[in-house]
This record gives sequence, structure tokens and C-alpha cells, in this order.
Amino acid sequence: MLAPDAAGKLPQWVENDRKVLRFFGYFKESVVESNMENHRIRKVILYYYLEDDSMHVAEPRQDNSGIPQGVFIKRHRVTREDGSFFTPNDFSVGQSATIYGRTFFLVDADSFTREYLAGKGKEQPAALPYPDDPVDGYRTAFGMNRGRADDASAGTLTRRMNDFKAYVEARLGKPSHLLDGDKLRQFLENNKKVLRFWCVWDERQSMYGDRRPYVLHYFLEDDTVEILEINESNSGRDPFPVFLKRGPLPKVPVKTNTTLNPKFRKDQCYGPGDFRLGTFISVLGRDFYLHDADTFTKNWYMDNLGFGDEEMTPVDIKEPILPKPKAALPPYNGYGTLEDSLQNCLSLVPKPPKRDLHKLMNKDKIILRFVVKMVDTETHKHSGTDLARRFILSYFMMDDTLLIFEPPVRNTGIAGGKFLERQRIYKPRSEEIYTYLDLYVGSVIEVFNRSFELLEADEYTLTYMENYKDIFVMADTDVMIRSIKAQVSGKEDAVRAALIAADKAGTGALGGEDLEAGLLAAGLKFTRHQAISLKRRLDKNKTGTISIEEFLGLLGI
Repeated sequence: MLAPDAAGKLPQWVENDRKVLRFFGYFKESVVESNMENHRIRKVILYYYLEDDSMHVAEPRQDNSGIPQGVFIKRHRVTREDGSFFTPNDFSVGQSATIYGRTFFLVDADSFTREYLAGKGKEQPAALPYPDDPVDGYRTAFGMNRGRADDASAGTLTRRMNDFKAYVEARLGKPSHLLDGDKLRQFLENNKKVLRFWCVWDERQSMYGDRRPYVLHYFLEDDTVEILEINESNSGRDPFPVFLKRGPLPKVPVKTNTTLNPKFRKDQCYGPGDFRLGTFISVLGRDFYLHDADTFTKNWYMDNLGFGDEEMTPVDIKEPILPKPKAALPPYNGYGTLEDSLQNCLSLVPKPPKRDLHKLMNKDKIILRFVVKMVDTETHKHSGTDLARRFILSYFMMDDTLLIFEPPVRNTGIAGGKFLERQRIYKPRSEEIYTYLDLYVGSVIEVFNRSFELLEADEYTLTYMENYKDIFVMADTDVMIRSIKAQVSGKEDAVRAALIAADKAGTGALGGEDLEAGLLAAGLKFTRHQAISLKRRLDKNKTGTISIEEFLGLLGI
């Protein structure tokens, strides 16, 4: 019969079911005939099963180690050198265990093992580091170790071996979705979902470089990227829409000295979290600046990545439009007209200058005529005969040309006729021509080193200028009256006395010339044309005289 206290105790194989102690360790193995190492550190994991006190030793596999790694000692109850079986008390971190003549050094244990032994009163020390393996540096240099950050970089031995293994496994019938991960769920959830960004590539720092616009598409269904060029009109470039064909876009530099097409891990390629407005991305060594996105892309980032409105605000990339530099025109050489010479400077093929057809049609037959005479200047003096000559100056509004004609006068010894051929006249030492704004009674113009003073104007000219007084300021009497009022302020008595003195007949009225002489005697400044326009305005009855009191009342005196 069983003891009373043993009746409630479970068997060992039931109490310790699935309880396994795990220790990490290594053993040294001598290596001969090798210039890289004289010994090798082989890492192992020791498993002790509490349910039946059995154990086994396993060695983690390494790529291209050349050693048949895996189960090193199969599971069974192992005896010590004295013939007894191993127990949990025989293993401890920092100690060694000899199994079948091979010594294993234990450097660490898992958390369950530490808690179990601590409950038995056997605390385990801290983990110890593995000793350096002489061949480990050699294997790391060639990317042959599993689990390192750089073990699968493009062009390394491991990457090439993985490609070769994938090829061999595919030849042997392994399904394609098992070779590169199953992307069916990602495809079904994100089919036809595309993130769109507008970007620019600025290469103006290089020779013949330019700033080109592009659109970037990121396909969420398979994490691929394509970049299309935006064709602008009159850009001078052939339309090549596809700049980068659809595929994974690597963030790491691409090595070109490899025989196989390099493949990249997912973390080595651009993902949705790498695209932000206002930042650059590297596209095979070219920096693209992201500045805008479409509405779907902005909403997707806000819903899935928690972006705010500030992070999805478009960036203004418009540059100020610089004025087109104008080439300096050469000086006029005197051949032909100025317009012809200027037109030859604008085009390699000589073209006639364009004429203002609107002006030709609307101002045809509008001719301003003035009586002119020669006047002396500081550099050019005339004889008495020339000073007595009178000419008719005709200004053609349709093309801004001048014609000077001298009426024949008997017994003067001068043959009258055309004095100046109809043409445009340029101001002295200038490329600006004389226009209708320069012509009014009292003005002086210079024509080929001869100065002419405008003495009179015909009735048509005076009427035309008065009808368009907003253009011909000298014919605007309102401007003259305001000017005289400003000059009269403070000397009203002197003006009244000057006008009364000019009325030699004592009639209380003055002729046009007497009124002009009286105003000049009072020290007022105005032009001859303004005086004529004022006389025409005040002499409404065509009597030839102007009332002094009426004129003073107009000035407010």
C-alpha cells in the first residue's frame, strides 16, 4: 500500500510535463590545415527535460558553415563519467559539463530555467559573452552570417546565394508565394489604391540642366513606384512620359558591378512613411522634391498615418519670373530710316517695319498747319533775307510726318516751293521724333540744324486742338485760367493797372494782342497758343475785343 502523503502527489512525468531547462553554451573544436583559424567556437543549446530527466544538445544552423549542424546529441538520459545520470543540479551558468568526453561551457540560460533553479535554491549568475571566433570576422566580411543588418545588401555573397537558392527551389517546384512572402492579402485590400505626388527634379547646377516637373505614383497593392514626366508645351523636349518604370524604389545605393539583378528587402525600399511634402527622395542618385499630392493621398495619410493638415499643405515652388534681358541696340548708322535700321537688328531676315493701321485709318486726312519762320540760335545765325521768309509747316497725324512748304513771293529773288520733303523729323541728338504734342503756336523746333518758330495756326488746326483739349494742353483754357489765377494771387491791383494801361483808347475793351501785352507787362507767364485760345473763348461775338471787367471777373478780381 502507498504512504498516506504519497496518495495526493502526482507522478514526475505528469508534474513536469513540457517543462524543459534550456542552457546556452559552446565548445571548442580544433582545426588543422587552415590559415584562417586554429580552433572554432561552436555554439550549442542544451535542453534538459524534467519529465524524464532526458536531455539533448542542438547546434543552430549557419549558412555555408560546411558542418552538418542541427541535433548534436539526440535525446536520451546521459550518464556522467562515474556512470550516474545527469541531474539539473549538474548544470549552471559559468560552469562546464563534460558529455561523452566533450566539454561544453555554459554561458546563459533562459528565464524559465533561472526561475526554476532559483526556486530550488540555486541562483544563476549573469550571462557571459561568447568568446571571439577567429573565422567569424571572415564570414562577416563576406556577408555569410545569418541575422545581421547588412547580410542581405545588394551584391553581397548571401544575397547572391539567396537568389540562387530561390532559383533552385523554384526549379524543384516550390510555390512562388512561398519564395517571396504571400502578398495576396495586401493586393486584395489595396487593389487600385495609388498615392500620387507631384515633384520636381532640379539639375540646373549641371551643364545643360533644367528644372523638370514629374508625377510619382506609389502602388499600395505591391509597394512599387513609377515616375512619369509631365510634358510641357514648347519645352523643346521629346515626350518621353515614363521616367522610371514601375518597380520597387531602393533607398540604398545600387551597385552596378554585379552579374545578377540586385534585389532589395522591404526595409531597403521606399514606403508610404518615407514620402512627405517638402522633402527630398533619392531616385537612383537623383534628388526629387515632393511639393504636392492629390486629395486621395492626403486623406489616406490622415486616416492611416495620422498626418495633420500642416504636414499635407502643398509647397509653393513657383519661382519669380525674371524679365527677359534685352540686347543693347547698336547706334543708328545713318543709313535708311531709324525704323528700318531697328527692324534689321531684331531679325536676321530683314523685314519691313510694321505700321499702325488703326492710326492710318482713323487719322487719315487730319493735317495740322502752322505758319513758321526761321530764328537765330547760338550756333547758327541767319541773314536778314532768311529771317523774313515765311513757311507753311504741315503735320500729318496719320504717320507723324512733317512737310515744310514756302509760298512763292514776287520780287524776293527766292524761288518758293517745297522746302522739306515729307518725312519724320528727329529731335536734336535723340532718337525721339517730333509729335503733335511738340507743335503749338510759340514753340520752336529744330529741323536739320535750322530752328523754326511757329507763328500762327489755321482755323482747322485751332478748332481740332480745342476739341481734343485733353490731349493738346495748350488749347485747354481752363488750365490757363487756373495758372493765371495762381500767378495773380497777391498782385491783383498790378494786373488791373496793367490791363487799364494797355487800353489806350479808353473803351474798356482790349484786342487780343493788347490783352496779351497787358498780361506780359504784369509779369504773368503763358504761351502764345494759350493766349490765342483764351481770346477765342472770350470773344464769342467775333468782335475782336475782350471786355476788361469780364476778364477780371473771370479771374475773380
